[in-house]
Amino acid sequence: MTSRGALGLFLALALALVWAAQEEDCATCPQVELEREGKPIVAIKTSPDDVSDVFVIEYLDALIGELTALKVEERTAEVEGRAFWWDAASQVEEDLEAGALVWATYNGDRADDAGRAYLVALRRYKGEARGEHPFHRFIIYDPAPYRTLVRFGEDARAYGHLASVERVKDVYERIVLGDGEARYLADEDRFEVRFEPGDEAVEIAQGKSRAWGRRLDYDNDLGEATLGGPVRLERAGEKPLEGRAETLRYNVDDETLTLLGGVRLEQDGRVTTAASARIVEREGFAYLYGDPVVSKGKDGEVRGLAVRYQLDSGELVVLEAVEATFEDTR
Repeated sequence: MTSRGALGLFLALALALVWAAQEEDCATCPQVELEREGKPIVAIKTSPDDVSDVFVIEYLDALIGELTALKVEERTAEVEGRAFWWDAASQVEEDLEAGALVWATYNGDRADDAGRAYLVALRRYKGEARGEHPFHRFIIYDPAPYRTLVRFGEDARAYGHLASVERVKDVYERIVLGDGEARYLADEDRFEVRFEPGDEAVEIAQGKSRAWGRRLDYDNDLGEATLGGPVRLERAGEKPLEGRAETLRYNVDDETLTLLGGVRLEQDGRVTTAASARIVEREGFAYLYGDPVVSKGKDGEVRGLAVRYQLDSGELVVLEAVEATFEDTR
């Protein structure tokens, strides 16, 4: 092993020990909890206060209604006729247009010279609530080598350096997990939160499977966490599996991981491609779908519209529309 390789292995082991120690001590860590059908969804600060003292609750406001005006270059907007302004730290969804139904999170105590309230976030809204609502946002920041931990029941965990837990009573609960920074601006008496999604900024783990992506968004109303890609997947075992996809979704209710878009699995010399793959860790299977699913190995090629994939061995069973071509290896 080269000195660089040995150093990389040492650092990986050191980080693994740090993260394991963090989880062991998390009974004493500051945390905020949501609930989904009896399952706790918990975001946990793992770093000591002398490393980061950012575990903050902000009392903001939310306005749900029609986007009546939007000027991106001027960084101004109107929702239901109320005027807002934003800056580089605000989270404004792309491709919004006047007439859209939106959710505006804002701080009415920060107004510009024209009296416009400061916009914390602006995004599309698909629910049924309307009007003004009190909004609570918890900010958790754990700089490296620490990571913020989000537990989804007893089954899955996600890790990143920055988390925002957003709550509107009886309307909306959401967690955003990613990379970035939260810091206190003393001259303005507020915290600045900057999400900076980067490749493999977030890790999600379930059973033998681990996946990495750019940012995780969890909607408690849907019970679904979406990991933005590109996504890289690894699964441990005698025949390790590696995969990739455009997006990953974790469903809290049925405890499944679903890979979406450009799915590619590699295991023991076989490459399998599909449009989507639903991984059921408790069964040890993945269910692949495509038009078609294609699996190529040294012994030939198999195609089908639906395939059951044994995660430990890589064995395939075509459930619908089987086609096969075998190589003569004599």
